[in-house]
Amino acid sequence: MSPHNRLIVAVATCLAPVWTAPLAAAAPPNGGTIAVAFNTPADATGAATTSFREAADDALATKGFTILDDPGHAAYVAELTLTRVEVGTQSAKVPRGKASANMGGSAVGGGVTLPLSHGETMLVPLQRIRLDMRISKRGEDGVLWTGAAVTVRAAGTKKGADTVVAADLSRALLNSYPVTFGDVVTVP
Repeated sequence: MSPHNRLIVAVATCLAPVWTAPLAAAAPPNGGTIAVAFNTPADATGAATTSFREAADDALATKGFTILDDPGHAAYVAELTLTRVEVGTQSAKVPRGKASANMGGSAVGGGVTLPLSHGETMLVPLQRIRLDMRISKRGEDGVLWTGAAVTVRAAGTKKGADTVVAADLSRALLNSYPVTFGDVVTVP
């Protein structure tokens, strides 16, 4: 083997690890078109998932993304995973009924109902609700950004309503975007 060929083989041997090294992950996008979808069709039904999809749309829009309904036309796809686990019970105030009034029609008289709280409580399930989001370029397997947020809320309460939980988790999840934390963001 000539000295020139030995030099080429030596250089190729040194550079081989560089050529075969995996490419670094691309930076998370700072905007563009994005579609929000649940990771499985089974998750994509129901009022709860609609609340979470709309909240994720709003949170992504505040980060500069343009939301598209069709993942086939968006540059990026945000894949959501929603997990609910009952972790116990909590006492909550019994909701009061609504006030009402009725008139007597053709007869004289009428009535007004004003429900008063008696300080009664009931047991409601406590749920741990976790929202995970993965952003990737449409048609590619690599994940550009990932994040998760979790909260524990009492079901059937104002603070535990799907629209409130969805908004709180989506905002917390994307609060520091595009920075990725290694852990789950906890929401009170």
